[in-house]
Amino acid sequence: MGQIFSVNRLPKTLYLKLVEMLNDPGLPQSFIVDEINAQAGKPLLTRASLNRFVKRMENLTGTKRGRIIAITSDVEESLDKIATALGQIALSLENQYKKTS
Repeated sequence: MGQIFSVNRLPKTLYLKLVEMLNDPGLPQSFIVDEINAQAGKPLLTRASLNRFVKRMENLTGTKRGRIIAITSDVEESLDKIATALGQIALSLENQYKKTS
């Protein structure tokens, strides 16, 4: 699996608050970062890490901010395992096809 985003390391309550705030397109990312860090009582999130997270969620969901879903690291890890398994199945099918051709 790839890197774990600092967003995914947030306590669950802060993570859910973050997703709620991201779903309000009127809130700037800089405000969201400041608010989450204030609620945490220490800097847990940077503007760059939040932007990377938002871009990744937009790529995964095919939507812009305002429709971000809460994906926990457990779900993300499960999706990665499924993708790996599907890749192995595709390779196996390809090899079987080559043998029969």
